Amino acid sequence: MVTQNSFRWVIGLLGAMCVLVALRGAVQAQEAFSTVSTVHMDVQYQRGISGEDAKKVADFLQDEYKFISDQLGLDLKKKLEVRIYDSIGKYLSKTNQRRPWRGAIYWRGALHMQPVEALLTRKIFEQSLLYELALAVLEQTSGKGCPRWLQESYAVYHSGEMANLTPPIGTRLAAFSDLDQDIQQYPNPPQREDVHYILGMTMKFLVEQHGESKAFGVFKVFNGLTPTEVVFKKQFKQEFRTTERTWANFIDSQTEAFKNKGKQ
Repeated sequence: MVTQNSFRWVIGLLGAMCVLVALRGAVQAQEAFSTVSTVHMDVQYQRGISGEDAKKVADFLQDEYKFISDQLGLDLKKKLEVRIYDSIGKYLSKTNQRRPWRGAIYWRGALHMQPVEALLTRKIFEQSLLYELALAVLEQTSGKGCPRWLQESYAVYHSGEMANLTPPIGTRLAAFSDLDQDIQQYPNPPQREDVHYILGMTMKFLVEQHGESKAFGVFKVFNGLTPTEVVFKKQFKQEFRTTERTWANFIDSQTEAFKNKGKQ
């Protein structure tokens, strides 16, 4: 038998459930994305982002993708998903980042970015997207043995970020593998800027020593079976250790470590 109290309890429970459903629907509606697509991009954007800004991102990435693809000889394996958030807070929350210094990030198979206006205000719109797009294209080489430092060297070099960086002081590197350690050890500025300078100079070194065709073509040589040392020897026609020593001397010449040594 249903008592009056149990009836009221059921009514109350149903009311609470309705409220929860309504709140959930409101949150989902607030976080809903619209989409603008190109041949290789699906750009999703939240309601606080204009369709015009979303199209600007889509067109920019599509054009730059063709340039990177032609330069590296690599293609995306599927359309790239891009998500534009309408607040920096949402961007940080969805990408598990604590600080907003990175205007965009390629993470878990998608390119996430802060509001377009925020990137334009900080004058990092092109730089941020170029860097992350390069990493998105190069992700496929990770499973083929291409080291992270080489991928990020190209990403920094291609992004144009080097124009805003200054040589770090006290840098001394002996092996390419030191770069992977630095990438892991210094995830945030200002130390991260020093790491990016060295990464960018590393790709500059390969380009100046061996030409763009060889330097950018090295990514296609990785096949998942051949060690980096053998890939470099095959691509650059010299022993890996010779390339590494020449690189280390080049980096020393481009930083403040030796320039200021006599003044200390």
